[in-house]
Amino acid sequence: MAITDPAVLRAELEVVQADYNTNRLHSSIGYVTPDDEHTGRGPATRQARREGLEKARQQRLAYNRNHRKDQPNPEGPSVV
Repeated sequence: MAITDPAVLRAELEVVQADYNTNRLHSSIGYVTPDDEHTGRGPATRQARREGLEKARQQRLAYNRNHRKDQPNPEGPSVV
């Protein structure tokens, strides 16, 4: 579909620009939006993400420690 009307093109570009700056995460600025970075929310967003990932890591480690397959059976050895 070719856009031939300049007004339609401007409207489409505004939509793309808004999405690019407010929704899309950019790897070069730490996976935050340009809007977040330019308004000063970037560092807090990155820190919250790091904290959330660390919390998830600790929960995963605790879960895996508590559900190890090689833990001794509390009822004694199984006899086959």
